[in-house]
Parts: sequence; C-alpha cells; structure tokens
Amino acid sequence: MSTINKRGEKPPKNKSYKVLVDGDKFEFNKSVVTGEEILIKVGKTPPECHTLYQKLKGCDFEKISLDEVVDLANPGIEKFTIKPPEVFHYTLDEEPETTDSKTLSANQILQNGGIEPVEDYYLIEIDNSGREIPHKENPDTPIEMKCPGSKFVSVFRGEMPVS
Repeated sequence: MSTINKRGEKPPKNKSYKVLVDGDKFEFNKSVVTGEEILIKVGKTPPECHTLYQKLKGCDFEKISLDEVVDLANPGIEKFTIKPPEVFHYTLDEEPETTDSKTLSANQILQNGGIEPVEDYYLIEIDNSGREIPHKENPDTPIEMKCPGSKFVSVFRGEMPVS
C-alpha cells in the first residue's frame, strides 16, 4: 500500500510517525497501525480496558476500535485521547455478562443474571487475588465495575459461602 503525504510525496521508508496521546509524544516506525497497537505502545494494557479516540479538527472525536486500522501518514491523524471502557465484561456464576454502567448494585447484578427473587440470594465478589468480598449486608450499594472483568458468585441465603 502506497501513501502520499500532504505535499504529494511518498514518505521515506524508514520514517517515524509521531503521535500525541493525551498530550504525551509517541513514535511509530510504521505508518499503518491498529487501535490496539496504539494502546499497547502507550502502556494501556489490557487494551480492551480502554477506549481510544482520534481528535479531529475542531473539538470532535472519533472512536477507534481495537482492530481498526489508522494510517499515521495521513495528515491530521496524530492526536488521540484515551478514556475508560464503554462496556464492562464480568461473570456471574461463571456465566459471561456485560454492562455499560460503571457501577451496579449486588441486586442489579443478580437480576441481570436472571436470579429472582433477589431477596433469597446475596452476592460475593471474587477479587483478582481470589479474596471473597461479600455484598450480603448492602445489596443496593453500588459496586464499581472493573476491567478486566469482575467475578461474582450468587449464594442462596440458606447456604454457606463458596471457599
């Protein structure tokens, strides 16, 4: 694929391409990169835990998906910003779930997983170290969704917690 710069010339083969991501400068040795490659280059891993936007002229932004190709040789493609993910993935009883909410209560997580009546159940969150965090006493308190995905287990109120 041949690219031409704004003066109508092909860039030199060993040219580097400079971009600004949230005000910090980064360099690429190739002109064509994916959204995922940009996020990895700037240290935002795992990349699915971040949303990349290209700054357009004026104040507009365009979302760049992880697999979307960006040609850095095109003029005006050198400014980007990164925001938190738009969708959070989590599991409830090892079943995958998604939400676009940054927080959900234990009862909302149970309901989203099809568990009714929620009064008969409570939720345990399993953190990255394997520690169990019970949400038995405050089922309507917001729980911050995490990326990579949070893990939850439903427990019938008559059972002992899983350990």
